[in-house]
Amino acid sequence: MSLVRNRVAAPLFALSLVAGLLPAQEPSPAPPVPEDPVLASLVEEALARSPDLRGVQEALAAARARPDQARALPNPVLSVGYTNDGWAPSLGARDMTALALRWSQDLPFPGKRGLRGDIASLEADGAAQQLERARRSLSAAVQRSYYGLILARALLDLVQEQGETWREIEQVALARYRVGQGAQQDVLRVQVEVTRIEQARAEHATEIEIRLAELNRLRDRAPDASLETESRLALRPLEGDLESVLARLAATSPELAGAGLAVERDRLGVRLAQKAFKPDFAVQAGYMNRGGLDPMWQAEVGVFLPVHRKKEAGALAEAEAGLRASERRVESVMLQLRFRTQERLARLRSAAKIAGLYGNGIIPQDQMSVEAAIANYQVGKVPFITVFEALTTLYGDRTTYFRLLAGHEKVRASLEEASLEVPSDLGALAAPDTRALLVAGSGMGSAPPMGPTTMTER
Repeated sequence: MSLVRNRVAAPLFALSLVAGLLPAQEPSPAPPVPEDPVLASLVEEALARSPDLRGVQEALAAARARPDQARALPNPVLSVGYTNDGWAPSLGARDMTALALRWSQDLPFPGKRGLRGDIASLEADGAAQQLERARRSLSAAVQRSYYGLILARALLDLVQEQGETWREIEQVALARYRVGQGAQQDVLRVQVEVTRIEQARAEHATEIEIRLAELNRLRDRAPDASLETESRLALRPLEGDLESVLARLAATSPELAGAGLAVERDRLGVRLAQKAFKPDFAVQAGYMNRGGLDPMWQAEVGVFLPVHRKKEAGALAEAEAGLRASERRVESVMLQLRFRTQERLARLRSAAKIAGLYGNGIIPQDQMSVEAAIANYQVGKVPFITVFEALTTLYGDRTTYFRLLAGHEKVRASLEEASLEVPSDLGALAAPDTRALLVAGSGMGSAPPMGPTTMTER
C-alpha cells in the first residue's frame, strides 16, 4: 500500500509545484554557503571567474533579447514603381502614366504576437534555469575537489607519521637483533616498509598536485597557484528526513523549475496553434504622381485565408502532444529527484554510521593492539609479524576513516547540487576488506590499496 501511495503522491506533488515555479523570472537561490570560510571563498571565486559560467550567462543574455523580437510586427515594405502609358515616357501627359510610392504592412491576427513573445520569455526563463544548474554544478565540483585536496593532504600527513613509526620499530628490531633476540628478517622487513613509505608519499603528493590543478581550473587561476588549507576532515551530521530535504531541494531544483516552465510554454504553444486558424491581415497605401495631372492615391486591405486546414490541424495536434509530454516530464523529473535524494541520503547515513564505528571503536582498539604488540615484542613474547599486522591494520583503518569522512562531504555537496545525474566517480560506501588490511598498509604490500573503493563521490 505504501508503494502505491508513493507512486501517486510523487506525481501529484510535482504537479502542485508547477504553479509555484512558473512565475520565477530569475534563477533559484544558490545552495547553502559552505561553513568552511576557505571553501566558501573558493566557491565564490569560481562563480565569479569561471569561463564556462560566463558563457552560460551570455547565452541567457541572448535568450532575454528574443521576446521583443517575437512581439514585433513584421517589417513593412516600401516600394517605388513607375507605370508608363505607351512606349515613350509620358509622365504628366497621359492619365495612365504615374510614379507610385507604396507602403504595405502585414498584421497578424490579434494575440498572436503577444503569445509568441510570452513563449520566448518562458524560453528565456528556461535558460535562466540552465544558468542556475551550471552554478550549482560548479559549486559542487569545487567542493568535491576541495575535499579531495583535504583528503590527499591528510593521507600525506598520515604516511609521514607512519614512516616515523616504522623507523622507531626499526630501531627496536635492530636492538633485538644485535643482542641475538631477533631475526635479521625482521630488520629487513621493517626497512622494506620504510622504503615503501616513499612510494606512498609520492602517490599522495601527486594527488595533491592534481586536486590543486583542478581547483585552479575551476576558478580560472594559474595551474601552479598554491592554496593553504587548515581544515581537518570531520563528520558533520545532516539534519532533516527525506521528505523535508526533498521539499527543500524541489523548491530550488533547476530541472524541476525548467520542466514547469516548459509546461506553461507548451500551453501557450497550444493557444498559438489554435490562433493559426484565424486569418492574418495586410494593409497597403500608395501615392501616385502623374506629373502635371492630378495625383492619385490608393488604400487596400488584404486577408490571408487559412484554407489549408490540414496544416493548422497538424500543428495543433503537435502542440497538444507536446504539452502532454511536458506534463509527464514534470512527473518524471520529480520522481528522479526523489530517487537521487533518497540515494544520496542513504549513502550519507551509511558513511556516517561506518565512520562512527571506525572513529569510536575500531581505531581506538587498533591503537591499543599496536601498543600491546610493541610492548610484547620488546620483551620477546610475540613475533615481529604481530607488530607488523597491528601497525598495518591501524594505519589502514585510519586511511579508511579519512576516506569515509571525505566521501561524506563529497556526497553532501552532491546532495545540495540536486543533480539528476550520477557523477562518474560515484560508488557506494562500504566497509573495507579487513583481510586485505592485514597486508596492505597505507597502499603498501602486495594487496590492493586499503580503504573503500566504492562510495566516494568526487
